[in-house]
Amino acid sequence: MQRASVHVHKWVYTMCVPDGTVCIKVCECLCWQGYEMVKGNFSRTFVHVGYHKIAEIPAGARNILIQEAVKSRNYLALRTKTGISIINGNWVIDRPGIFIAVGTQLTYRRPNEIRSRNGESITAPGPLNEDLHVYLIYQQPEPSVYYEYSVPLRNTHPTPEPADILPLGEWTQ
Repeated sequence: MQRASVHVHKWVYTMCVPDGTVCIKVCECLCWQGYEMVKGNFSRTFVHVGYHKIAEIPAGARNILIQEAVKSRNYLALRTKTGISIINGNWVIDRPGIFIAVGTQLTYRRPNEIRSRNGESITAPGPLNEDLHVYLIYQQPEPSVYYEYSVPLRNTHPTPEPADILPLGEWTQ
């Protein structure tokens, strides 16, 4: 039995803003059976209330999960690449439910039980037919959002087409 090849890559983005606060986003990429699983965790203490972009999920992505680590007064929001609001846009908080957009069904959950510690979540089977931008509507300090999705691996060394292959002795400059 042949084992599947698995590759893991990790990277850290650090962005400093003028007032000295720092945003750290740690991402991990797991490559397996023709797909790349991208995982990320976003946390930051923002200085003002409002919409803050936390991730861009590319067209073609599948198995999408966006999850608040714990229940808070913050909200998750989604927009298309062109700025069209899908969930929780223009300061209007949508009811939890199913939304059809960007070529897939998005399920938005917001636990409302008083004793629940679970945060909001958005899931989608995909694939997306356009890029999806994930936002946090910041209202409470120390937000933490986990996200993951898979995308088809891209061949970084494409096989040349037959017309691109020259027989020996026919090199041109």
